[in-house]
Amino acid sequence: MKYVLISLSESSKIDFSGVEKLAKTDHLVFVYVKGKKTLPVGVKAALEDLKAEIEYFEIGASAELWLAMSYLIGYHTASKHDTIVITGDKSKLPSKITKDAKVYSAFRAAVGGSASGTASSSKTSAKKTTAKKSTTAKSSTAKKTSTAKKSTTTKKTTATKKSTTAKKTSTSKSTAKKTAAKKKNPDVSDIITALSKGDTKSASKQITDLATSILKGKK
Repeated sequence: MKYVLISLSESSKIDFSGVEKLAKTDHLVFVYVKGKKTLPVGVKAALEDLKAEIEYFEIGASAELWLAMSYLIGYHTASKHDTIVITGDKSKLPSKITKDAKVYSAFRAAVGGSASGTASSSKTSAKKTTAKKSTTAKSSTAKKTSTAKKSTTTKKTTATKKSTTAKKTSTSKSTAKKTAAKKKNPDVSDIITALSKGDTKSASKQITDLATSILKGKK
């Protein structure tokens, strides 16, 4: 339950935006000087959607305004009510009022801000969330693409290396076979060299290998 206190004499200077947010159990109290109870036309229009109950508190003279406010604050504070003061001139408030009551220069602050402000904040948050999701999605896609490219490149490189290694191995084997073939077919000059050195055993073996090679060729 809120008790919102306003000086009727300065009510025309107050922004009543958000007044419709007050509940039926809340009270809007106008403190007025005797004989000056009339609400300004603009204030009446601002209170058209008001759900809270309107009350009036009469004082004898304008000089008694802040004394009356202090009395009302003390009373409602003792009654454990949420006491709020709306005024355009805080400098006139006694220290007791600033200590025991919430004081605002704009009415919308007493009811927690305007609905448009809340909606705007909500939309901004939604946009930020969407932007974050979009950024995260793009980052994830970029990482996947990069990983896929690296994997493909690695596979190609590995395949090329294997192919090159296989070719080299095949070439080496071919060369080895040719070399072996050459060694298996001794030349006549090799036999003469062996004989000149007196190596009859080696010359005899080379003659036998040469004869065998010739016979195989004839077959």
